[in-house]
Amino acid sequence: MKLPQFIAGSPAILSQIHLEIGPVVASLTAVAVLAFVGRFLLSRAEPAPAFAAGMGFLVLISTAIGVGGLDLRLALFLAAAAALATLARDRRNLGGWARTALPVTLIAVPLLLLLSDRRGSEWDEFSHWLHAFRYVRETFILPGGPSAPPMPSCCTAYPYGWPMAGLAAMVLSGFSEAVPALLNTLLLVLFAVTLISLARREAAGTVTLPMAAMGFLAATAFSPTFVHKLVFSAYADVATAFLVAMLVLMGERITGSEDNGERGRWSLAFGLAGVALMGVKPGNAALFGCILGGSALLALRRGGLRALLRMHWLPMILLPALCSGLWRWHVDQYLAGREMVILPREHWHVAQIPQILLAMADVASNKGGHFGLSLVMVVLGIRGFIRDRSLFDRLCALAAMLFLGYNLFLLVTYVVVFGDYEALHVASYWRYNTHLGLAMMLPAAVLAGRGLGAVAHTRPIRWLGRAAVVLTLAVPVILASQIRFDHDLTKPFLRQSLHAAGAAMPMGARATVIDPSGSGLSGVMATYEWSGRVKMVSYLSAFSRADLSIVLKQQEADWAFVYSGQARMGLEPVSAALLLHREGTVWNVVEHFPYPGGITPERWP
Repeated sequence: MKLPQFIAGSPAILSQIHLEIGPVVASLTAVAVLAFVGRFLLSRAEPAPAFAAGMGFLVLISTAIGVGGLDLRLALFLAAAAALATLARDRRNLGGWARTALPVTLIAVPLLLLLSDRRGSEWDEFSHWLHAFRYVRETFILPGGPSAPPMPSCCTAYPYGWPMAGLAAMVLSGFSEAVPALLNTLLLVLFAVTLISLARREAAGTVTLPMAAMGFLAATAFSPTFVHKLVFSAYADVATAFLVAMLVLMGERITGSEDNGERGRWSLAFGLAGVALMGVKPGNAALFGCILGGSALLALRRGGLRALLRMHWLPMILLPALCSGLWRWHVDQYLAGREMVILPREHWHVAQIPQILLAMADVASNKGGHFGLSLVMVVLGIRGFIRDRSLFDRLCALAAMLFLGYNLFLLVTYVVVFGDYEALHVASYWRYNTHLGLAMMLPAAVLAGRGLGAVAHTRPIRWLGRAAVVLTLAVPVILASQIRFDHDLTKPFLRQSLHAAGAAMPMGARATVIDPSGSGLSGVMATYEWSGRVKMVSYLSAFSRADLSIVLKQQEADWAFVYSGQARMGLEPVSAALLLHREGTVWNVVEHFPYPGGITPERWP
């Protein structure tokens, strides 16, 4: 029987992987340190919300330090000091965390090892994220300001919360492109611990390996918003979804608690987690607003107007506002013009709202797992808001308000921010909705716990747990080619060729990238591989309108990297990427980089 290609290709991928323990250990250490920072506030909380609060602490102090032009290692030192203080205080009470988090972490070890030498391969990694991670690791400052070197990113004005989490690991391991994917995976480990805790609220004792495996599968492969290219990359979507889920959980704890001291601690943690969420991506302010607004409505429902006048709301609002205000001041001073803006009113797509709504519905119909679960949560959320009898009711109500509010925000964004094509094709609508996926699973975990509670010790469930253990250990091996998509043949070759071409050109050279069969990935890869050495002045892709017979004559640059289209430009050899240099009006091939096997690719990245 012939195996599917994605399975048959796994042995070849596995043979090319070099295990690197350093990034794995550094990432585990960074996550543990930030969780202990958060534990200082939330001594009885699960590791996941503690991490969210700890990350917010790091983002807040690093933003304050960074906009002042100071060394970011000071922020890391303060976080480490807070973690050590927590360890000294709670050293005899860490058994609860160990019993819940260690089994899930052990289950994830094969996957972490498989990712340990991962390299960037996706568009947005090279347009911004890897630039940002590398910049903070090499300079230990934030971009902007008179003494900061430039960073060739499309989104320099993005906040730096996610790269700061990476810096917490890379200060130990050195720069590694694998660290963001490792952190994404570890965030899902923490979320799995949360799901298990919600599902077994009344149970006590150690989390078993079968239980850990089922929780990890629920947080990853069986999650309706699991997208492997978002998880196993440097993208910030998993960090966003994780922090959204933690804020929903904290919002429920605040509105559901009758203990003023407990409510105060959770409110401070909510504010710090809000700092972390808004410090990951600019658009996350809308997510934070939806959760804060939902929590306020739920509090109003439970305690009337007096519930909104209590002091615990201040840190929930002031901490994110303070951090965002600091960053906005920095952007306005040094980085203005490097972010998306609202279109002039005459370019708004108000008349096209019906078409946009139909396009959103079309995407939703193709992603029935997430949107089906979300619609169930909307129905249960309305009921939960009215009844307000339990944790389940409150989580459903918050999830429903989050889903409705955020999708309304996306609709407004397509109308007033995006261009014509992106608006009518609801660009990245599914990707944006993955930010809600983990939050939708919180009440689902409570419901699953109720259903499984009566049959937890039956033979079928025990066999299901054992199968889950086998599956979590075997999947990284069986599906290695899907997990390590950075080994797709054309992308490593393109990066290697660009790097070699950059080394062959003189410092300060001006170059163009010509790739008429590609998506433009070669252009953003070039900005990353040539950063600090060669300036890319233009690039041509399949979306460019150009006559290839005269394209070289029109170039202002003196160097050109040609990745595809050699035959149409009369260049040889066709089965190689080429580096050209112009002497007068004549372009000469000075280097060629043969494609593996001497075969021209059938598809271009």
